[in-house]
Amino acid sequence: MNSNLISLLLAKDLKRELRSKEIFLSSFLFSLIILCIFYFAATSSNVDFAKLPNTALWICIAFSGTIGLHRTHQAELVNGCYKALMLAPRAAGNLYLAKYVANFSLLGLMSLLLLPLISLFFNLKFDTQIAMAVPGLLLGVSGFVAIGTLTVVITANTRISDILFPVIHLPLVVPVLIAAVNCTQIAFQGKFSWTGIQILCILNLVFLSLGYLLYEFLLEE
Repeated sequence: MNSNLISLLLAKDLKRELRSKEIFLSSFLFSLIILCIFYFAATSSNVDFAKLPNTALWICIAFSGTIGLHRTHQAELVNGCYKALMLAPRAAGNLYLAKYVANFSLLGLMSLLLLPLISLFFNLKFDTQIAMAVPGLLLGVSGFVAIGTLTVVITANTRISDILFPVIHLPLVVPVLIAAVNCTQIAFQGKFSWTGIQILCILNLVFLSLGYLLYEFLLEE
């Protein structure tokens, strides 16, 4: 029953996004604008391109991901959809897992599409370096989404939710971002960081467990 419910909720979110594409396209286009700003700023100031790919990648993910997470939750508030979901015969933790998987699918796909663009903009070799960056990238995005899917509920019913959410969310994801940035930077240098991967796995486990346990309480509030 629980797995079926999670599948139904996940299918609902993904079908809605496939029809509208508003969240994915807005986040991806925003990331593309950030990359262009980085590129032209670096070109005009003669900055070493080798130092920029990792920075540009995670700034795109942090800002675009924050926008995307806020929009996916706001869509559920239209016509009281969340109130209807709360009446479903389920544990609220399953609702959290469904929202997490949907958000991770969208942001994870966008992040993977950014890798060839990063390679193009900053003369990064599209070879094993990119492949080694994928595990750290996806684990970092997973931790980012695990925290965001939980914290977005805290600000949902406030009048300044679009401002308050990033103020609360971004400081909480600092440990994940530090580990993920270090992991992908090492990968771009042609090495693989097992320590970074292990840290990200632990952070994901902690935040996913907290999300599953606390989602019902925050949702009711």
